[in-house]
Amino acid sequence: MLPTGEDLPLTQREKTISYWSALIRSSAMKNGHNPDVGEAFMNKEKEVKIGDRVIHPKGTLLTLNAQEATEKFNGKPLLADGIVDSVVDLMQKAGLKGKAVSLGPTGFEQLAFWITTLAPLLLLGGIIGAYLEFKIPGATMPGIISAICFALFFLGHYLAGLAGWEVVALFILGTVLVIIEILFFAHSTIVFGVVGVFLILASLFWAMIDHYPGETFFPTGRALAVPLLNLFLALIGAAIVIALLVRYLPRTSVYRRFALMTSNPPGPSLAGVPREFATAIDLSPGTEGISLSILRPSGKARFLDQIIDVVTQGEFIPPNTSITVVRRDGMRVVVRAAS
Repeated sequence: MLPTGEDLPLTQREKTISYWSALIRSSAMKNGHNPDVGEAFMNKEKEVKIGDRVIHPKGTLLTLNAQEATEKFNGKPLLADGIVDSVVDLMQKAGLKGKAVSLGPTGFEQLAFWITTLAPLLLLGGIIGAYLEFKIPGATMPGIISAICFALFFLGHYLAGLAGWEVVALFILGTVLVIIEILFFAHSTIVFGVVGVFLILASLFWAMIDHYPGETFFPTGRALAVPLLNLFLALIGAAIVIALLVRYLPRTSVYRRFALMTSNPPGPSLAGVPREFATAIDLSPGTEGISLSILRPSGKARFLDQIIDVVTQGEFIPPNTSITVVRRDGMRVVVRAAS
């Protein structure tokens, strides 16, 4: 059969059967077996006859169970000398000396097996942890859990031989681009964020693909379906959990403890007030104010008697810190900590 699943052409099939028939007959004769029996296993046109008894008629491939293989004809077994219950029993009956060695998966191989099996759950935990890390300022545990989940994901696939360090580098590059988007370009371009998310998803997908020698770069069949299914399940699960968190998380005491609710006093934002009122506020470069919440990098600040939304140039600024306006981009006010 060809790798594509099609049968061999007639001429090629006959040549293949002829080659293997000769090889099997030679091996059977060398080991004291009936060569016709060996050939009948792969050539359905071969009849096996011992004396006047037809053991196997032609038309089908020969198959033998344990009892048939050990049946004796003229004092000689058809194919097998006997039946054993274990490797140790085989060594005793065959007179083999030495110690039986059992090969099995090592501890790291077992770890890799379980991690690759739990890949969708690890991806789910990593995505949700990353979301909570950015959603709840001051809470570092979600970020730690996210990092552990992604580290275990790549470690398991690395041990299983499915991934190399290049996919880890691709994932880190994507993460850095997303962070750059959040810190520096949150209110302007989305190019860094889109490219970063694409690289992250590509690295996760690439890590789960099992490549075999001689295969094309882009896999097909099960090698493609399983990684796609794992990634799809993780993304759908994360979307459902995040949707629930968006609805119910702000009502929890954990969120109230860490979020900006207590340090984010109500007040009009610059984007929410009429333009003529916004321009009346003197927010020229150098204007000083006070941060009312953690600027991470965005938050609220007070200038004179007005509370507006501001954003830093990337740094985090704690609440109740003197800040200075750096520039205004339309309705966007960029600030830094006052020197």
